Amino acid sequence: MGDKKKKIILICSDGGHLAQILELRDMFLNYNYLIVTEKSQATIPLKEKYNIRYLKGRSKGQKRNLSFIFSLLVNTFLSLKILMQHYPKVIITTGSHTAIPMCFLGKLVGAKIIWILSYARINSRAFSADIIYPIANKFIVQWPGVQKFYKKAIYLGGIY
Repeated sequence: MGDKKKKIILICSDGGHLAQILELRDMFLNYNYLIVTEKSQATIPLKEKYNIRYLKGRSKGQKRNLSFIFSLLVNTFLSLKILMQHYPKVIITTGSHTAIPMCFLGKLVGAKIIWILSYARINSRAFSADIIYPIANKFIVQWPGVQKFYKKAIYLGGIY
């Protein structure tokens, strides 16, 4: 990764959101990239293959309770640290909650925000997407039916 390549951050929750980010590897390997995701048993081995940093994971099924708020605060500080170290021109995300702090902080320092709505969202909204939608420079959906919820969305087909 040369210093002259444009810096980008790809951030997402683990699981299916991360699987979608990894489908973009042919694109992101052309940049000075950094993948940011939750630390879990499944994501730790990725460090051997990719430039990756971890945020605090959360218990699955955890919603808007105190534990979720604590994780969000911790991840906000971790995101700020990562953002200042990598300082990207663009932040690309497939969601979900994990990406919210990075997107807002990145927007504050001038990064372009590209949100790719999850492939699982065939005909429904996503809470985290609703939060980032107003600040996204590009909002991409993978199913045409979702455009009725996100008027400025761009439909480009599926990542898979």
